[in-house]
Amino acid sequence: MRQWLWQFLKDALAKLGRAELTARRAVEGTLTGRHKSTFRGFSVEFAEHRPYFPGDDPRYLDWKALAKLDKLFVRQFEQETNMRCYLLLDASGSMGYGNAEESKLDYAVKISALLAYLVLRQGDAVGLAVFSERLRDFIPARRSSLHLSVLLEVLERVEPDGQTHLRRVTEELSALVKRRSLFVILSDLLDEDRALPHALSYLQRRGHDVLVLQVLDPDELELPFSLPSMFVDMEEPVRLPIDPENLRFTYKQRVEEFLRECKKACGQSGAHYFRLVTNTDPATVLGFYLAWRAKQGNRINGY
Repeated sequence: MRQWLWQFLKDALAKLGRAELTARRAVEGTLTGRHKSTFRGFSVEFAEHRPYFPGDDPRYLDWKALAKLDKLFVRQFEQETNMRCYLLLDASGSMGYGNAEESKLDYAVKISALLAYLVLRQGDAVGLAVFSERLRDFIPARRSSLHLSVLLEVLERVEPDGQTHLRRVTEELSALVKRRSLFVILSDLLDEDRALPHALSYLQRRGHDVLVLQVLDPDELELPFSLPSMFVDMEEPVRLPIDPENLRFTYKQRVEEFLRECKKACGQSGAHYFRLVTNTDPATVLGFYLAWRAKQGNRINGY
């Protein structure tokens, strides 16, 4: 159980400032948020209030509502419509790799919590899909401030198990998510079927925006071990005796090839790609990435 998740979120928010997660394509919707609608006919007049989130632009605070209700509310306008964002969290066995303090899954859970908060703060809707071989948990996108508690409760109890099957999972999701959305995939992308190109093109053909956040441990990039050891597959009952000194050069070549394939698959499908390494501070790196993403526009890939 990650009972520290709420405290982590509170401590990390200052590092994010007013960062936002936006979709590159126009989205469908009738709620208010940060995104232009594909439908015309909306007024530019005031639409509704929503609760204030730390980091909101103070220019949109409704001071009259504060005087009457003694609570902070933000004014929103009909010219801005909602983005629906779904966080796709890989909870397969390989995501359990890490040191004694933090696994890749722990790190991805932190990033998911931060993204959920940001999306809700900007007035958009966010949902969650936890998967390995199949969907394990699915929370439809909502934009209520209370929805964050629902998402964090699920994130706190996620445990790594099973293999990764992105192809099957994206097909399952398409049956549940009918409206165009932003899908954020948080995964190490260690799928035996190398299904990433299919999964991304499948979502792209249905009009979705996709952001791929590849989460890796520094050990997976460098193979820092020196003594001959028994390596255990975290998704299958396989054990291999390996001498890292003899394997390191070839291993790092294979890793670089794998990373190039991941980035290429994203580029070909129009998805954003960004690599996260678990020895970095999640809030700092996410803030950097979102600022970079906002500046890049349609230039889509990066490290």
